[in-house]
Amino acid sequence: MEIDHIFICTETKAPAGDRLIEFGLEEGPRNTHPGQGTANRRFYFHNLMLELLWIENIEEAQSERTKPMRLYERCMLDTDTVSPFGIAFRPTSGKDETLPFSTWDYHPVYLPDFLRIQVANNTPLSEPMYFYLSFAGRQDRVPVEKRAPMEHKVPLREVTFVRILVNQNGALSESGCIINRLQNVLIEKAREHLIEIEFDDGTTNQSKDFRPDLPLIIKW
Repeated sequence: MEIDHIFICTETKAPAGDRLIEFGLEEGPRNTHPGQGTANRRFYFHNLMLELLWIENIEEAQSERTKPMRLYERCMLDTDTVSPFGIAFRPTSGKDETLPFSTWDYHPVYLPDFLRIQVANNTPLSEPMYFYLSFAGRQDRVPVEKRAPMEHKVPLREVTFVRILVNQNGALSESGCIINRLQNVLIEKAREHLIEIEFDDGTTNQSKDFRPDLPLIIKW
């Protein structure tokens, strides 16, 4: 499996997204999640999407269907012990894979009944939410007429490495340890929550730190 997209919980309407635009990213179409109570701003690259996520409807986010996702807790941003991140995985193209961690099925109302989001079991809030989308694929393989903008003023194309810091004292969860065995992903314990996304093997040796607006560093 490989990373499909990363979400970062933000303030309502994600004003920090404007920092990404100022940096030179082209914003894709925004989206809402009916019944889940969340909305987003999205930035697409050839093999990954970066999502800025917030709570739009508290009642829906705390509904019986959605509450086990713990999106409300992540999006409150009121403690440094809760990770504001989610890491979505998808099947690796051309490979016959078995999901390596145990999951439970989330059936949001905005997806057809036959589709599900598989969420990793027993993951603490101090780590990102890990989930699997069996139906997802690379953005650059979407038909051109349905493809979100992927060309940016800053020459960022392919994500080649993701480093995730978690503010956690204990050992990583079983799912976190399994994910650490994947190529191009590293989860490390630290004293903060931070995501570093490297593009194109970091060949230009440049970086941009978006803190304190976003817990994000982009390298290219």
